[in-house]
Amino acid sequence: MSSDRALRKQQQLNNLVYIVTNQAKPGDRIVDFCSGGGHVGIVLAHMLPSCQVTLIENKELSLIRAKKRSDELGLSNIWFIQANMEYFTGMFNIGVALHACGVATDMVIEHCIKTRASFVTCPCCYGFIQNTSKFHFPKSEQFKKTLSYKEHMILCRFADQTAVQLPPQRRLIGKQCMCLVDLDRARAAEEHGYCVQVISMEPESCSPKNNMIVGVPI
Repeated sequence: MSSDRALRKQQQLNNLVYIVTNQAKPGDRIVDFCSGGGHVGIVLAHMLPSCQVTLIENKELSLIRAKKRSDELGLSNIWFIQANMEYFTGMFNIGVALHACGVATDMVIEHCIKTRASFVTCPCCYGFIQNTSKFHFPKSEQFKKTLSYKEHMILCRFADQTAVQLPPQRRLIGKQCMCLVDLDRARAAEEHGYCVQVISMEPESCSPKNNMIVGVPI
């Protein structure tokens, strides 16, 4: 990993970890969904020794790397589950996901709502969002009154146009579309009794996909 990429990854982690550490209470159970190599979950376990942190990832090699990193740090408050997230049925207080691809972000939010857990998510791959057997878009009643499914799909395609090599005006349109897609997700969670914010990571240059959706049950 280049030094520039490492810095941007650190900045992404700082944003998520800051929010979670300010929400977490001693004894809380925190789940890092789509955890990959454990960048988020391991930092949370280190920063919050009084909390239990569970990493859920379906790729075996990623969890092996995460377990090795955790062992090197001597962490005792961290667990690892290799599975698709829909098979996880445990109770928890906070769910977190960094760059969960497409509808994976919606799956994480749904998991949290079912458990009445807070969530801190950073979506990714908006262009892969589409209707499934479990999710239909737009999600919120407010957006359903305004956008058709086809229009929402177009919005998602433009939301993926945020790469740094694109012209600034095009990136700005992409960012605005990202915010609309995530605002629909936020409004849908609010309909289930959540207080939700859509905010940007700081600095925004840490990732082209720099939105965070933060929800707390009311």
